Amino acid sequence: MDINTLYVQTQGSFRNEAIIFLHAFPMTSDMWKEQMSFFSKTHYTLAPDLPGFGKGVLPFHAITFEHYVDAVISFLREAGIKRSIWCGLSMGGYLAMRMYERAPELCSGLILANTKAAADDNAAKEKRWSTIKMLHSHREEFIAKQWHAMVSKSSLEKVKLKKCFQEIVSKSDEEGISAGLVSLATRMDNTETLAHITVPTLILAGEHDKIIPLSEMQFLQENIQGSRLEIIKGTGHLSNMENPDDFNKVIADFLASLHTDHVNSSLLN
Repeated sequence: MDINTLYVQTQGSFRNEAIIFLHAFPMTSDMWKEQMSFFSKTHYTLAPDLPGFGKGVLPFHAITFEHYVDAVISFLREAGIKRSIWCGLSMGGYLAMRMYERAPELCSGLILANTKAAADDNAAKEKRWSTIKMLHSHREEFIAKQWHAMVSKSSLEKVKLKKCFQEIVSKSDEEGISAGLVSLATRMDNTETLAHITVPTLILAGEHDKIIPLSEMQFLQENIQGSRLEIIKGTGHLSNMENPDDFNKVIADFLASLHTDHVNSSLLN
């Protein structure tokens, strides 16, 4: 089964610590432009288009969420990236948690933004199907509904942000987005994984996220030992695009703390 179906953007030096940015549904790696530009000064930054999104290639067979997991893990191994920090937002967060369950030895830190551990219940699965039908019959309505659901009220009138959002979503065709919806409905429940996460973990919540409520992010923080929860002010579900300055600052502080903790540990030993 072919899993080499990723298109991966990179910035920065391969010699530096790597950060893998995993995109949300129905976005592409382009949603991470602000983060890649900012962090490529100090890190090797990578952001894949998952299969069916953007330039990611959809295989000629049915897929489940595990196809995404296999594709990214395989890429990391083939690229020789032995350890890296994984930053995933929404669907990207589901992916990061499942990747950790499958290949924890490849992960040195987790950044989980606007995401949750639980899998779809029956109502959510039914909603996925309704969304597929809307996508194929009224694509413009699909994009408009995604926009209104994914950003905060204060972001709705940001013309530049809205145009960027529309351009990114338009890079994926109906077949790829539909496959993404089916994959989301078939993803594993990551709740039991949380207790086994031992790498430093940062959890980021949007202050006004309508898709993933704060309670879900608090659940992650309570169940991942030593994790830290930060709320990105004035944002909805797309916290990294709505308030990139605060999003980047919180991550930069987290990354700095990783090295401080490592130095302190070395001194104690």
